[in-house]
Amino acid sequence: MYSVGEYFVECVANHVPGDGWTATARISRKEDWRKLIETPKAVFALSFDHPTKRDAERAAIRWARERVSRHGDAIEMALNECTRTLQDRFQARIGHN
Repeated sequence: MYSVGEYFVECVANHVPGDGWTATARISRKEDWRKLIETPKAVFALSFDHPTKRDAERAAIRWARERVSRHGDAIEMALNECTRTLQDRFQARIGHN
């Protein structure tokens, strides 16, 4: 997990048939880790192909750093949607008990 501004970024490398690697970036707010039971994470599947797992992870964190600095509003929109989904699931659980 990497710290990028007010966010945490997790990079998950995925092997691609043909011996390449790509990655997924999961972005969450640092403040959400302190107060929520389940932390909302915006997931971005990145479409690039690298020869090694390490290269794919590095590319994902570079992408996330650039995205956070230039497009924080889009990340916030995605995180707000994740938060609403988690709240809806929680309400459904307590409504069925």
